[in-house]
Amino acid sequence: MNNTQHIYDSLYQSAIDQGWACWGGDDRIHQGLSQLERILSPSFVPKSGYILELGCGEGHLCRLFSSCGYDVTGVDISAVAISWANDKEQHYHSNIRYLQADLAKPNFELNTSFDLIVDGNCLHCIIGDSRKIFLKNVHDLLVDNGIFFISSLCSKTEQNQILMHDDIPYRFIPIPEGITTELENADFMIIETVVHQRSEYDHINLFLRKMANK
Repeated sequence: MNNTQHIYDSLYQSAIDQGWACWGGDDRIHQGLSQLERILSPSFVPKSGYILELGCGEGHLCRLFSSCGYDVTGVDISAVAISWANDKEQHYHSNIRYLQADLAKPNFELNTSFDLIVDGNCLHCIIGDSRKIFLKNVHDLLVDNGIFFISSLCSKTEQNQILMHDDIPYRFIPIPEGITTELENADFMIIETVVHQRSEYDHINLFLRKMANK
């Protein structure tokens, strides 16, 4: 299992130092409402209840969920990201709980079960066997028939790809068929899949429903 926290701490600190509003630059903030609509508009998505965002960063999407009336928890492996989110919470007063944690560690637990779990570009940051642990933890955190939304990079070629940062694997870019098989093997039922064509890597959005443990 690779501990990549220091990589993401460094990247988040760089974003702060550059004066960005969030990870990836200010445009991410402006895209928030369209992302919110994409996640919440399907009829099968719970319209109230508990939401967990994985890889929440400084919390811009968490705050949008909170404004819609959900009870929101955000988790990120980066301590810098969570500190940034908590700093913003003092301004927005949105009653969001932010936690620094690694969901790729076995037997991760929270004292809450979630109706909806949102993965905003987190799964492609999980490498190797840690992905099975990550998906099991997500499965265990969902209520029965809970919904799992994933937004992840996927390969434009017929081969999986691994990206490196400081000689450490930090992104796994699977082929679309590989990620759907992986999710079905983790006891999720695929409701909807959309692949968005992009220049360097494509992006896959999936809605899944938790299936009962076998």
